[in-house]
Amino acid sequence: MVATPPLASTAPGKAPARRSGRLRKRKLTGKGTGTVGVRRSLRLLRWRLTVLYTVVAGCGLIALATLAINTDNHLRETRLDNAMETRARTAVALVYFTGSGGVQLQDIAQDEVSTGSPQVVILLGSPPQRSVFASSDPELKVTVSHLNGVAAQAVDAGGIVRTDGEDDAGHPTRLLSAPLYDNEGIAAGAVVVVGDPTDGDEEHEKLVAALILGCVTLVTLAALAGHALSGRSMRPAVDALERQEAFLADAAHDLRTPVATLRTLAEAALADPSQRSDLLPRAVALSARMGDIIDDLLTRARLNAGVQHLNKEPLRLDLLVESIVDQLADPVGGPGARAQVTFHSEDCTVRADAHLVTRAVANLVENALKHGHHPGVAPQVDVAVLKPGRITVSDRGPGIDPTVASALFGRFRSDGGSIGLGLSITLWAADLHGGKLTTAARPGGGAIFELSLPA
Repeated sequence: MVATPPLASTAPGKAPARRSGRLRKRKLTGKGTGTVGVRRSLRLLRWRLTVLYTVVAGCGLIALATLAINTDNHLRETRLDNAMETRARTAVALVYFTGSGGVQLQDIAQDEVSTGSPQVVILLGSPPQRSVFASSDPELKVTVSHLNGVAAQAVDAGGIVRTDGEDDAGHPTRLLSAPLYDNEGIAAGAVVVVGDPTDGDEEHEKLVAALILGCVTLVTLAALAGHALSGRSMRPAVDALERQEAFLADAAHDLRTPVATLRTLAEAALADPSQRSDLLPRAVALSARMGDIIDDLLTRARLNAGVQHLNKEPLRLDLLVESIVDQLADPVGGPGARAQVTFHSEDCTVRADAHLVTRAVANLVENALKHGHHPGVAPQVDVAVLKPGRITVSDRGPGIDPTVASALFGRFRSDGGSIGLGLSITLWAADLHGGKLTTAARPGGGAIFELSLPA
């Protein structure tokens, strides 16, 4: 025999075992494996959607806030320019030149442009070099040389000239100049209006602060709303994952015992061929029951997923329950002990899904046979079908503590402390049909379970 060489050389010692352990750990703790990885991915996706929604909302709000700030600045500039131009045109209209080359300023001195802001200054000469009028209460003080320069530009241009500058204290100013013409149409000077571009800065700063506060508040609300909406949008995926987990748990539980029993029967038949004639029919019956369990689990999964609907049809409930009792009344409870199952029925017809009702009733009877007796005592179970659609299963076991009766219908709980799904599946089938499942103490000891279906 020729030994197969290893795929890669390794140093003597335990290096291969350590490498195998690392590989196995990496496989078991893989980030994307199992439902844990799926839940982690869903949470990460939710946060990504929240961040994306917040960023989009924040960018939109910042763009709108920037537009509002720029619009307010433009409106302030336009308002100041209009006010300055109106004052300049009014002043030009109120200045009169006499025939001897003099100038009359009485009308402008009596007009409202002679006070307040923007300030009006009248310069005469060619180029304008001397001030003959200035409105009272000036807020800004601009040097005469600067005023003469702007006035000269207006005279040379023959129209209104605007420029920005600073006053003697370094405060920003805006200057507007319009030429003055004498009676012969010759430029005799100019009107200069001095405006304050910082007028309204306080209101503008309040607007900016309000916009920033509003943006922060809205972005925060957008983040919260995005987180809530992303969670709601992923709720179907989370529900589907939970249904998948429940289905896998139900399948593992319902098939664990039959598979173990089937394996035991097969091993016993292999070990003792003389018992095959007795063991093989039991194995076949158990296999058929496993098939029914698988069909029921798949039906439940399809119904929960919404891809299959209840197949409700007229059903003789008394005949169905009688057949279930005949199938389940086998020897249980220990060596030599045989279950005593009594059955009483009334003619009863309901509209229901036969497979689901069969599973629900079988779970109740199996639960009574398994847990509804004291150790070493043969089970005694009474099954009755009453009108309009009531099925009662009573036993003579230790009974049920009223404080934990409601918890018995949860998944993986039973009155015996073992892990079980029977009662929870029965409750699920009752709810699906619009019925109910209740439990109560039996007079004399034991418990009574009642499954009610709409007639």
